[in-house]
Amino acid sequence: MPADTFDSILGLIEMGTGNNNNNWGAIFNNQFAAIAARGIAGAITRGNTGGALDLSGSPPPAGARQDIDAIQIFNGALASDLTVTVPNLSKSWFIVNSTTGAFSLYWKTAGGTATQIPQGTMKIVVCDGNNNMIRADKEEIGAFRISGKAAAGPGELACNGASLLRATYPDLFNAISTTFGAVDGTHFTLPLLTDTNRYLRAAGGAVTVGTYQSSQNKAHTHTGSGATTGASQFHTHTGSGNTGAMSANASHSHTSNGVANTNPSGSNSGGATWPQNFAAETINATNTDHTPSYSFTTSGDSVDHYHNYSFTTSGGSADGTEARPESMAALICIRY
Repeated sequence: MPADTFDSILGLIEMGTGNNNNNWGAIFNNQFAAIAARGIAGAITRGNTGGALDLSGSPPPAGARQDIDAIQIFNGALASDLTVTVPNLSKSWFIVNSTTGAFSLYWKTAGGTATQIPQGTMKIVVCDGNNNMIRADKEEIGAFRISGKAAAGPGELACNGASLLRATYPDLFNAISTTFGAVDGTHFTLPLLTDTNRYLRAAGGAVTVGTYQSSQNKAHTHTGSGATTGASQFHTHTGSGNTGAMSANASHSHTSNGVANTNPSGSNSGGATWPQNFAAETINATNTDHTPSYSFTTSGDSVDHYHNYSFTTSGGSADGTEARPESMAALICIRY
C-alpha cells in the first residue's frame, strides 16, 4: 500500500490509499487535525534576546512546518535585532512584537527581503511563496499620522528630520525612499516638520512631495484716494483780562536855567532895577503804577476746508514672527 504523505503547504498528513486501519484515527488527530487547528488559530509565545531564529528547516512535504502557529508572539528583552526565517511557502501569520529593548524584529524567507514588525505592534504578514513578505498594512507605511500624544507611539516615528539606516527600516525606506533626503547611500531622512513647526500642504504643480518652503506673505499693495472732511470749522477766539503793571513808579526831572529879564523901560512899578536875574529851577514828574484792562474777539481764523490725498502702502503688516491662521499644535508622525 502507498505510504502516507504530507501536504506541501502546512505539512498535514495525507492518507495513502488503503491505509485506513485501526491506527489511523490517532495519526489523523495528531498529524492532521491538531496541526490544522494550530495553523488556523494556534498561538505560540517565543522568548528571545535577539540574533537569528530559523524556522525554515524540514519544510513540507517533509513534515509539518515549524512556523505552523497562526499567532506568533515574541517577548523578552532584545540585546540585538531578531531576524526570524520561515519557509518560502504561502502562509499568513498574526505577529505580535511584545519585546523590549531598542532593537527590531524582522520576518523573512531565506532568499527574500525582510519585513519589519515594529515594537509594540501586531501585524498581519503574508508570504506569497515567491520570497515576498507582505504586511497587511503595507499601504499605510509612509503615511502621516496626526497624533494628540506627546510622543510617537508604536509603529510611528516623529517627523523630526532624523537620518535612519535603510536596512533598519526596510519597509519605510521602500515606501518613501529618499524623497526627504539622504546623507549617504545607506541612510535616508525623515520629513522635517519640527524645526519651525511646519504646516502640511497639498502637493501639486511645481510643489512636489518633499518640497520645503520658507514662510512668506504674498506680495500685495493697498491703494486709496479721496478727501478729508473739514479739518477746521469757522471759529473765533475771545479773551479779556488786565495787563500786568505796565510801568513801575518813576520820576522824571527837568531843570531850567536862570535868565536875565530886562524891562524895556529900565524900571518897574516896584522900583526894581532891570535887567533882573532868576535862579535855575527843577520840575519833577511821577508816572504811577497802572494796569490797563482789555477784551477782544478775533475774526474767523480758518474757514472750513479739505485736504485731498492718495496713497499706496508697502506690502503687509506684521505683529509677530510668523504668518499663520488660527491653529492648534499636534504631533505629526510617519508610519513604518
